[in-house]
Amino acid sequence: MQALRVVVAAAAALTLAVEVDHARASRGLPRPDVDRPLAVVVLGYRSSRRGRPHPLQRWRVAIGVRSLSRHAEGVLVLSGAARQGGPSEARVMARLAVDAGMPPARLVLEEEATTTWENVALTVPLVEAYPQIAYASAPTHAARARAYLARQRPDLVARLVAAEDYRALERPGLKIATTARRFVRLAQDCW
Repeated sequence: MQALRVVVAAAAALTLAVEVDHARASRGLPRPDVDRPLAVVVLGYRSSRRGRPHPLQRWRVAIGVRSLSRHAEGVLVLSGAARQGGPSEARVMARLAVDAGMPPARLVLEEEATTTWENVALTVPLVEAYPQIAYASAPTHAARARAYLARQRPDLVARLVAAEDYRALERPGLKIATTARRFVRLAQDCW
């Protein structure tokens, strides 16, 4: 029974730490003005060879759709290349967005990017005309995309607004995985 308590306490502590990490990454940006057009970039993730969406893609699209849903004007830019001969990440995510009620006319696909750096670089021409820009992904991943935008196009940083990316206890397993991946990347950068 003691071992079970330790496991439960450790799981609770891990969940709390991850929630704090994601909540922190989601703060600091202004809320979008619903009366102004918004471009929401959904950052890609690998799908299966047959085009089945990965749970991270489902989450990122859900964030993108809810971020744009209150805006009468704007686009959802889905970014990600094809891998392994299947459909592009962008196409797989576009199907998810349409299934979630997003009109196809509001979707723009970028189908060449294979990294987050490329997601940002290759979507800039698609979003630079918009007065507001948001990145849809896990809050920690979206923060990395915003940092990349600051390096690539500092003139667009003032247009960044918050996506609807953080909800407490939403998809805790995916949050733990994205936080773990971020720390692995940090460790690799230190070596």
